[in-house]
Amino acid sequence: MQVRDNDSQKFRQQTSEYPQRAVNAIRTKCSPKRIGRGIISLFPILHWLPRYNFQRSFFGDLSGGLTMAVFALPQGIAMAAVTGVDPVYGIYTAIFPTFFYIIFGNSKHNSLGGLAILSLMTKSAIDQVTIAQAKPFNETMVYRNFTDMENGTDIVMTDDVLFVNTSFDSDTNETIQAITMERWTDGFRPVKPIHVATTIMFLSGVIQILMAIFKLDFFACYFCEHVMSGFVVGGCVHVFFAQLQHILGIQIKQQTGAGYLYYTVKELMSHIHETKLQTLAMSTCSMAFLLFGKEVLAPWLAKVFIYPVPFEFILVVISITATRFADLSTRHSISVVGFIPTDFPPPSLPRFDLIPSIFLNTLSISVFAMVIHLTVARIVERRYEYKISNTMELYSLGFVEVFSSFFPVFPVTSGSARSILGAAFKGSTQITSLFSALGLVAVIFYIAPTLEYLPKCVLASMVVVSLKAMFDKMMELRQLWPMFKTDLIIWLVSLSATILIDMSQGLILAIVFALFTTILRNQCPRWHILSKSGEEQSGTFRETKKKDLGAIEGHCCVFRMDGPLIFTSTRRFTKSVNMCIKKFEKRKGFVAMEDICKWDDRAPRERCSLVIDCSGFPYVDYLGLTTLKTTYSDYTSIGVHTVFASPKVELLKMFEQTDFHKTIPIGAVFPSVEQAVLACENQRKRLTACISTVTTMTDIDDEKNK
Repeated sequence: MQVRDNDSQKFRQQTSEYPQRAVNAIRTKCSPKRIGRGIISLFPILHWLPRYNFQRSFFGDLSGGLTMAVFALPQGIAMAAVTGVDPVYGIYTAIFPTFFYIIFGNSKHNSLGGLAILSLMTKSAIDQVTIAQAKPFNETMVYRNFTDMENGTDIVMTDDVLFVNTSFDSDTNETIQAITMERWTDGFRPVKPIHVATTIMFLSGVIQILMAIFKLDFFACYFCEHVMSGFVVGGCVHVFFAQLQHILGIQIKQQTGAGYLYYTVKELMSHIHETKLQTLAMSTCSMAFLLFGKEVLAPWLAKVFIYPVPFEFILVVISITATRFADLSTRHSISVVGFIPTDFPPPSLPRFDLIPSIFLNTLSISVFAMVIHLTVARIVERRYEYKISNTMELYSLGFVEVFSSFFPVFPVTSGSARSILGAAFKGSTQITSLFSALGLVAVIFYIAPTLEYLPKCVLASMVVVSLKAMFDKMMELRQLWPMFKTDLIIWLVSLSATILIDMSQGLILAIVFALFTTILRNQCPRWHILSKSGEEQSGTFRETKKKDLGAIEGHCCVFRMDGPLIFTSTRRFTKSVNMCIKKFEKRKGFVAMEDICKWDDRAPRERCSLVIDCSGFPYVDYLGLTTLKTTYSDYTSIGVHTVFASPKVELLKMFEQTDFHKTIPIGAVFPSVEQAVLACENQRKRLTACISTVTTMTDIDDEKNK
């Protein structure tokens, strides 16, 4: 009675301690010191800027930053063209995210900017939203003498006027004007492409911050290399056909929705006869110049010059000069980028009312940007040998996108070429990005009017040539076939889904398919019959091919399944064990004739022994453990001596902490396959000796009876 009272008192004491422990834990984790360290960790600039070595790093960062600005200028304008927004927004996108990443970024070499596939995903979302939101209707109003008869005010011609029909009423001698005007549904706010882009960027940043808070950076591992490689190649196909109209100089109707690439190609084919030869010639010359420069001249010039040659910038200068002084835009109808403002826009709030319309697209864009950013971070980490935290990089990317969304920019991510480029130009810190942004600011203030003459076909040519490196990923197929068939199927499904359906939906479908193959491989793992050759002295058991089953010596069938024994694979395990024993005993059926003659019908036929090698189980769940017990009971009941070998530490704990040994004796579990096989052979020898003794005694009794 006293013992029970003591136990109750201890229980009440422990129960009363739990709230106090929780309070102490909260106080420890929420102390002002830890909160301060957590806030400071979100601003890495506070850590590295006070330690900046001006004498050693400044001039390298300055030269690297200004050179990066030369490369970033044409790339930013080209990405704006892919996104479907004004060219100046591409320059803004190369400035604001770069500036904010200087404050929030953890990497010294990472650089943010536009990406062709990411920009096209944004454009697809923009097209869907603008078409869904834009619901105009035409309204025709009749006026006499071009005057509103009700209020007596003159009608002012505006851009909303579509057309005017004029007629004369002979009875009243009045001129009647039937004016058709474009009206919008009540409460509708016209949506501009940049409004959608900034809202996508804001929501994408929020998603990435939430993923960082809940430590979901591991989600990037589900975007395996084959999923992303197939998606990138499929995205390049979308980007190529999106730029083809600018290369040919034709206008086509924008398509949206699943399978829109098919309708885009159909639209291009129907307007192919409208191709402007002058635009096509300029596009061809631009692509030839870039390919020749990058593939032929660049390796040779790298031996002469310290810095890479910016062929895109040279092409921009040449094309602007030719278009302006030869008046190509007027004489040959070559489309140019047009007016570029020379000032900075004030910050403004994103269009939060668009969030329901863009959420699914933004989710795909956010995850894709995260995966690319973390992948580049790993490349930088290996190349420059310093640690980068995935969680902190997610915070950085999220904060950059949230703060940048208050300016007219579109979604960004890291680029391996941009990140390595800064270091190649002797840049060693994020001050390189600062000088790059300041260089682009100077471009807006002083050079922007000159960029008005930049042909759109030249930008499209730059985008198409940049896709070459991504199309090179198709060469990875040689490594996948024929050894990695499942990975090849994942690659092809990712490519096909991206091309045939849509980029956002195709990416989601590819991830789902990759996860399905993982589940399927866990559900149907491979199994092996292990054997040890008589010539080997090492004592190790290895997998046996089907053609070598006849050479296995002994009466022990060693079975191993390489995969988790869980609820999805227990059926496979049971069937595999049954098939394994049948194949093993079928091999035993081929005995010599003299052995058959010696067979005694009165002795029961001996079955093989079964050794289940548990080293192939990464983990076992409750149903898997139950299956092991059922297997032991079923095969023991039909004369198959069954034992288990090489269980992992976690599986041994599971055996001890459950009722496993109520069904299976401790002596049936061995630490190694060799010990299990030896025990089975000894058991068989004892059984054979018993059978021989029984047979001998039976023969003696028969002789006595005679």
